[in-house]
Amino acid sequence: MEEKIKWAANVLLVDVALLNETVNSLRRMLQERLGHSIPSLDLPAWLSYLALDAGLKEGDNEVQVVLIHDGQVRALEGCEPADLRSLQGMACRTPLGEFAFHCVTPEGIVSVEELFLDLATLALDSAGVQCLALLPAPMRYDDKLKEVLQKFMEEKGAEEGNRIIWFGLAPVRDGATLCRHDSVFYSLAQAWGIRSDQL
Repeated sequence: MEEKIKWAANVLLVDVALLNETVNSLRRMLQERLGHSIPSLDLPAWLSYLALDAGLKEGDNEVQVVLIHDGQVRALEGCEPADLRSLQGMACRTPLGEFAFHCVTPEGIVSVEELFLDLATLALDSAGVQCLALLPAPMRYDDKLKEVLQKFMEEKGAEEGNRIIWFGLAPVRDGATLCRHDSVFYSLAQAWGIRSDQL
């Protein structure tokens, strides 16, 4: 697997199940709260806001977006573009740089959880990765991901945690010393055009 991956300087690992679950639940909640429909999520716009939250600045950045799914999932629900097959190998350019998409499935060999952890480990071990953003499925393998990060810190030094950011809807329990944390909510709200005063 390692031979097939040429990591970019900035890597975003996304568990598609998490993204679909988050987009659907937040969209429903916000529609009820605001009293109007919310459009499909503009994927390049959201990724730009997420990258800004991860610390990227405008420029010629390369961002590798790795979408990990179980093979049964065919689309990013509530997103545009959505079809995973169409996204594979595609790229888009924003003021932050180029976002290149890679759709990866374990193909029945391992679980999505194991694949996510393996890819996170490979990206951490790559000297060329300057920023690793993680969107794991909450409560499913948090503890195992924390173990991977802890082992990495022990081998490389705690300061290396500054190049890792873990996105979720809630703070990671007992994970504050491992890496940076941020909420994925803010980037989603921005991409949907929702202002803070509306909330």
